[in-house]
Amino acid sequence: MDLQKFHEIDENLTSSEVAQLKFLCVDLIPKKRLETVNDAKELFMRLDEQTLLDDRLLVPELLTTIGRLDLLGILDMTKEDVERNLLQRDASSKGVSAYRKMLFGISEDMTEENFHAVKFLVQLPKAKLGTSATFLDVMTEMEKLQKLGEDKLDELYNILDKCDKQLACRIQEYRAQQQGGRLPLRQVSLPDESMQRNVSMPNLWRRDSLVPDSDTEPISGEYYNITQRPLGHCLIINNYNFKETSSLSDRAGTNKDKDDLSRVFHRMHFKVKVHDDLTASNMKNVIKQFAESDHTRMGAFVCCVLSHGEKGTVLGVDGKEVEIRELTMPIAKCLTLLSKPKLFFIQACQGHEGQNGVWTSDAPEANPTEDDPYEDDAYNPALRSIPIEADMLIGMATVEHYLSFRHTRQGSVYIQELCHQLEKCCPRKEDILSVLTKVNREVSLKTLKGRKQMPEPRYTLTKKLVLPMD
Repeated sequence: MDLQKFHEIDENLTSSEVAQLKFLCVDLIPKKRLETVNDAKELFMRLDEQTLLDDRLLVPELLTTIGRLDLLGILDMTKEDVERNLLQRDASSKGVSAYRKMLFGISEDMTEENFHAVKFLVQLPKAKLGTSATFLDVMTEMEKLQKLGEDKLDELYNILDKCDKQLACRIQEYRAQQQGGRLPLRQVSLPDESMQRNVSMPNLWRRDSLVPDSDTEPISGEYYNITQRPLGHCLIINNYNFKETSSLSDRAGTNKDKDDLSRVFHRMHFKVKVHDDLTASNMKNVIKQFAESDHTRMGAFVCCVLSHGEKGTVLGVDGKEVEIRELTMPIAKCLTLLSKPKLFFIQACQGHEGQNGVWTSDAPEANPTEDDPYEDDAYNPALRSIPIEADMLIGMATVEHYLSFRHTRQGSVYIQELCHQLEKCCPRKEDILSVLTKVNREVSLKTLKGRKQMPEPRYTLTKKLVLPMD
């Protein structure tokens, strides 16, 4: 051991980080010897007793796992060095097990709310669940009582499944990796029949979407991993001022939509970036910048477009059209967003027709007034189609050929209902398609200037998406 280097590492570690290191070393050091460890120096001594420090990768691996990359410099290493050497590591070397790393990863993404639920659900002596207990402590006690182990994951899975299905999914993924060496390839879920007319079938099926002819069953109930913080970028294109560069009217009320979307996606841990009053070329340039950015550490991408439009298009403030596919396709091709959910919400008309309501026997007749403060976001270029690639969702304010409506003070009907349902349903862990179904229902019940509006989500998501809400 290089005592000076290990002493310097110890001086920079907190007590909670030492506890994390101890948890990762449970399988490497006899339990009685590990229980007496109070700091990192003692931990390194115990590892040396087991001749484990002969493997010069072990301590760098431990530091990388707990996220203390800044301490790797003391050992003259970088994160890239560690990752490269771990790939080349001899199979006989005894490093941190995949099981231990999986449990640690779950603990890192455990929120206070979920941990409170875990303590309520887990069957452990109350003395072990005091106010100072951590999720690592809970798992350690479960292991002591033989309620948890590499081949005993059911109880922990059932507990997590009741409070956070995405964390429970980590256990499913670990099991699949242990059984087959890799996750089984997944089949893309087709939208329901009413949606299929809007999706290009060749784009739905990819080479990696076929289920292999093997005994390994696909994992049921899979969820996208959205535990990264920040979760991703949220781009909001807010086009209000059209009068200076085109004959179109300004979009009064759109700033209310912008502000509410910013608030909601901030709460979801997105990095929100707003661009106001973009020309058509600037809209495409902004999308290109985001498509060329590195999203490796992100888990999702969101783009909200608030503008005038027609079927398959939205407009820049210069009155020039941008096909929606010109916004979605660059993002779809971004390699660092591969297999991650990419969401687009489009507040714009998709035609000039107004939808007529169908009166039911218990519905009073509406009396729209001439000074109704609702406007539409329509324009009339040539019709376009909107293809979408895998792991994508496009939420349209209205179905094709029809108008969407915006209140001149309170914002658009669709965006306002979207924000309301996201804030209401996400804390309940409802998936995005369930949320959008409620948006559809609430918007369709409204009568706007004597007309109706029906939003439409189009999607090729391959897993369930539950967005976080603090």
